[in-house]
Amino acid sequence: MLKGVTPSADQLRELEILVRSHHPLLLVDTVEEDRAHLLLRHAAEHLDLPLFSWTQVAGLCRELPDPGKTPESGSPQKALAFIERSDLEAIFHLRGLGPYLHEPPVIAQLKSIHNKYFRHRGAIVLSGQGIDMPPELKHLFTPLDLEVPSPQAYHAFVKAVLQDLAQRVQVKVELSSADVSKLLAALHGLTFFEIQKIITQAVIEDGILGRHDIDRILEAKRQIIERSGVLEYFPHEHQMVDIAGLDELKGWLRKRQAAFEDPRRAKEYGLTPPKGLLLIGVQGCGKSLCAKAVAAEWKLPLIRLDPSNLYNRYVGESEKNLKRAIRLAEAMAPVVLWIDEIEKSLSQDDADGGPAQRIFGTFLAWMQDKKENVFVIATANDISKLPPELMRKGRFDEIFFVDLPGSDARRKILEIHLRRRRRDPSSFDLMRLVDLTDGFSGAEIEQAVVSALYTAFSREEDLTTKTIAEEIELTKPLSVTMAERIDALRAWASDRAVFAG
Repeated sequence: MLKGVTPSADQLRELEILVRSHHPLLLVDTVEEDRAHLLLRHAAEHLDLPLFSWTQVAGLCRELPDPGKTPESGSPQKALAFIERSDLEAIFHLRGLGPYLHEPPVIAQLKSIHNKYFRHRGAIVLSGQGIDMPPELKHLFTPLDLEVPSPQAYHAFVKAVLQDLAQRVQVKVELSSADVSKLLAALHGLTFFEIQKIITQAVIEDGILGRHDIDRILEAKRQIIERSGVLEYFPHEHQMVDIAGLDELKGWLRKRQAAFEDPRRAKEYGLTPPKGLLLIGVQGCGKSLCAKAVAAEWKLPLIRLDPSNLYNRYVGESEKNLKRAIRLAEAMAPVVLWIDEIEKSLSQDDADGGPAQRIFGTFLAWMQDKKENVFVIATANDISKLPPELMRKGRFDEIFFVDLPGSDARRKILEIHLRRRRRDPSSFDLMRLVDLTDGFSGAEIEQAVVSALYTAFSREEDLTTKTIAEEIELTKPLSVTMAERIDALRAWASDRAVFAG
């Protein structure tokens, strides 16, 4: 049992309403089956109903009101036969039934149970992650989502874990109130089982839970997120000061930061938290950098969805990958979800109803109805491949066009990259370099500085304006090699997007 953890009143009320309104078959898609069972136990006590649990190893066991075991109930068919025959007003929690759901006898038994139990408050609850529900049963099951635990729930659980550890080893907590807040933020989105492992390891190593453990927790969190295979965790490395220009975009973000940070107050004021934005523009002009900087500026975790990780050759698996990514992002909320080159996953090339179309439908439905505080930043280089439905107002709060940097922005970009490489910008003729880089993207300017450093290093001399100018003159920027495409992109954005600069 999860010590110190209690379900929220809203989650408990939702489950009780489902039971009272005769929803006999419920499905909880979760890896946290212990937390699901805790919720069912509280609901059974509130509703004064018996509670049974089933696993193939233990069989069908009664937990409330008095513990007891149903003999010869290890197999799914025997357990379901007892449930059907008894016709009890009770809550039955079945773990591990997923692999047997496609067996014809199991399908027939669940249909019969649904018809019988529909008349009273009895409920059969299946739990597990990614349960493959056969079409014959899908419409009979009502999904029940476990809500993300509150900071208070995380705090209570960590306290219980530390109390349990203190019975075996000496435990010292060296955390200020600010450190505790950072610790809880770092743990947010992890399962209670993962939290128990992380906290236990941190304490066992030196007997102390201190500020130094927060970085270790973030690293463990990164590994857990990336183990999902669909998301990548990014540490904070950039700030808004690292981005030259884009003043309109920066102003837009500043105005919405408070509403995103405090959604309850924003709702009382008559606002809804911002959903996200779409950044379209010339490659190498800072769209990806902006996603990283927003997360750092808003002090939020940044997770990246790589569209190439979604696709699977098996039918239906690609959509499941997207849903898994969405669930993980929502569990970590508040969070910035960065979808890089979104056109790769939502391409119009897949016009035959294949995986991209189904992924597109799933993504649009989530963007329309999402409740968790997930701010989506999507970037795109090729608008011709984006479905028109994605561009409709309401999908994103705003569409920004990121153009090639102007002269002031190019000067700042040069200063940023020179300082980053321990050079004093005042030692260079920046006006000359700004003129030479007309039509260059930010990435191309950075690469010119880097190439010049290599040249200077090989010549055993210091970096000079002349060396950088030589590298600039050797570069053919995208504005030259892809001039027609960039002009078409600007023409499209002129009346469909806000210019970020």
